[in-house]
Amino acid sequence: MNNTWKDAWVIFKRDLVLDRLYLIWNVISMIYVGAGIAIMAWATSSNNSGEYLNPLQDFMLFVIIPITGFYFSRRSFNYLKEDSYTRMLQYYRTLPIPAITVMRGRIIQLLTATLFNGLIFYPTYYLITGFTSDWLSDVGRMLTFALTWTGYLLFVNGIYIYFEFLSRGRGYFWVSALSALAVGMLAFLIHWFDGNMLVYTLEQSKRYSLLSPLMWGMLILGGSSLALFCKMTLSKLGKRDLI
Repeated sequence: MNNTWKDAWVIFKRDLVLDRLYLIWNVISMIYVGAGIAIMAWATSSNNSGEYLNPLQDFMLFVIIPITGFYFSRRSFNYLKEDSYTRMLQYYRTLPIPAITVMRGRIIQLLTATLFNGLIFYPTYYLITGFTSDWLSDVGRMLTFALTWTGYLLFVNGIYIYFEFLSRGRGYFWVSALSALAVGMLAFLIHWFDGNMLVYTLEQSKRYSLLSPLMWGMLILGGSSLALFCKMTLSKLGKRDLI
């Protein structure tokens, strides 16, 4: 058990060293999207009281938050052209490295990327909107807001890992495209019923801080989903034809 986690750390550190220059793109991209969403929130506020009216904000959060669970790398940029995830699995199978080790390496990557990118994305957002508003006027509220959306990130990334490990590059692309379409429809459906997920999570963070039932519910749901999809992926990965 311990050796498996130790080997998973070796895989993670190897990938990080090989793609260390891509971390610059991580920093730039997280600052860019964090600032973009924050500016959009400020621009579409009708009376500076936090009533965000544009469903595009929800759509952007639904799409971008899961991306903060990834490091930018050659593999993530070239998955469609080179089927890089399948080639990675082929390489590890020939060594051979157990599927459980590869999966744990991927989980380590997810959790460290979530922390690394989150420490850039959320402070950027707060710097533009949160620090000047009573929505996120203390550390507890800011942490609650970030952890609520982290639960959503874990939920979606469990699904991404499933298709990342079990499908070809083209299939993974279509899953990603369809998921973007689905969350777009969800964002406009929420808006149709006069709702707004961004405002709702801000309200819950302001009202309950770290006792927020929404935050704990999302973390439990996200963690459970991640565990379930990883277990399902492992059960099928050993049988997958990688040729």
